[in-house]
Amino acid sequence: MGERMSLELSDGLAELYDLISDYQHEPRILDPEDARVLCDCIKELRGKARDIENRLSCKIWNEQAREEREAEADRIAEAVFRPGSNVCLFPVIPRPFSDGRSGGAA
Repeated sequence: MGERMSLELSDGLAELYDLISDYQHEPRILDPEDARVLCDCIKELRGKARDIENRLSCKIWNEQAREEREAEADRIAEAVFRPGSNVCLFPVIPRPFSDGRSGGAA
């Protein structure tokens, strides 16, 4: 089962909105302590956003690589069956079987 995504970023943004929404209705002065709290919230949310961006980038990168590998495998498989192709499978080489006990091949 895959990893679950956190809702901390959207929840944090909602909290931040609630904290500063009062400033929309009437002029207020932001004291230095409140400014520090606001900066800390923004810094934390930025870190969470970067984490999500990095995970999404990794997922997209891996999906593109998988698609490219599959396309290359399909291209090679088509070449094998093309008339006059010089692509062939290696011959199977018989190998001795061992059941793990001493004494060599069974």
